[in-house]
Amino acid sequence: MNVTVDDDRAQLMLDCVEGEAVSIAGPLPGEARGVVLTAAARAYANPLSTSSQSADGASASWVPGGLFLSRQERRTLRRLAGIGGGAFTVNPTPADAMTSYQDALEPPTIEDAETLTEDYPDMIPGSL
Repeated sequence: MNVTVDDDRAQLMLDCVEGEAVSIAGPLPGEARGVVLTAAARAYANPLSTSSQSADGASASWVPGGLFLSRQERRTLRRLAGIGGGAFTVNPTPADAMTSYQDALEPPTIEDAETLTEDYPDMIPGSL
C-alpha cells in the first residue's frame, strides 16, 4: 500500500487537536498522546468530517464542526488529567478553627476561667 503523508498537514492536525485537548483538560499528561493521535489521524483522513457518502445519488452528510474530539475522547482526557469524574469533599471549616475534636475536650485553663469571668461576670455562681 503506497501512502503519501503531507507532513505539514499532519502537523497542523496534531497542533489543532492538541490545542483542543489542552482547552478541555489543561496540561496534557503523557498518557493523552493516544487520544491526540487518534483524533488527529481522523481529522487528517477525513478533514470535512464526512460521515456518509453516496456515489450515484451524489449525497453526503457531515458532522458539524470540522475537527473535533468525540465525547469519549473528551472524557478520557479529563480522566487522564484527573479532572472531575468522582465524588469530592469541600471542607467549610475556617482555617483558624480548632484543629480537632480532641481540642474541644481539653479542660479549660486558669487563663480561660479568668477571661470568662471578665467577659461574663453575671455567669459566676453566687453573683446574682
